[in-house]
Amino acid sequence: MGARVWRVNVDRPERPGWWHCLSAAEREKAAALAEPLARRRYVAAHAALRAVLGELCGVPAAQLAFGTDASGRPCLRSSGGGSDFNLKGSGGGSDFNLEGSREGPDFNLSHSGEVPDFNLSHSGEWALIAVAAPGGRVGVDVERVRDDFDHLEMARRMYQPEEAARVCAAGPGAGLAEYFRLWTAKEAYVKASGAGLAGLRDVLVRPEAGTCAESRGGSALSRSLPGSQVPVRWLDVAPGYAAALVTTASTPAPRTG
Repeated sequence: MGARVWRVNVDRPERPGWWHCLSAAEREKAAALAEPLARRRYVAAHAALRAVLGELCGVPAAQLAFGTDASGRPCLRSSGGGSDFNLKGSGGGSDFNLEGSREGPDFNLSHSGEVPDFNLSHSGEWALIAVAAPGGRVGVDVERVRDDFDHLEMARRMYQPEEAARVCAAGPGAGLAEYFRLWTAKEAYVKASGAGLAGLRDVLVRPEAGTCAESRGGSALSRSLPGSQVPVRWLDVAPGYAAALVTTASTPAPRTG
């Protein structure tokens, strides 16, 4: 399954058009954030998401409507209950300048009546927006690597034994990076599959090489769901960040919690 990923710096000065393109619910969530920096980052990330999807769907960013699917994942919806998007990849009329990088294959979004799957993640000054072609599902996660917790103890508690062993064997600095690479892969998996965060502990991530840092990709699966293995790709976002992308078929995995 193909997916495209946009990297967006959310610490740029806010533009008035960003706020106005958000829905009432998104503005309410933003206004509820106590810290001005967190509020600005939320607005920038969600305005960027609307800019990307509006461009792909040929719909003004402010007119996009979101709902949730059967597994609780955000999805695009139309005002008429069906799909009235014209997916030509032409301008959505947004004034948001992404000024970021885009990677991944170009897929054909010219199938009338079909909408792409998408996923948004943001941490610190960076946001990632992933979009899968119709018929696929995508999950993406980015995390700022931080050392304000005992990552070895967390790995022993939260990870599969072979994953925790890799984190512990990697040493202090490399082990912390390994911890976050594994975490982003697990988050991306449950977001793509619809398994829910309660299923995160059940996910097993295996890099192609000995560690995630030595690998560009690997696999992830739910140990309780046969046939659930999917590819994982780790992404280079910026120094001090870890990120991963997972794509899968459109049939969601059963929720485990």
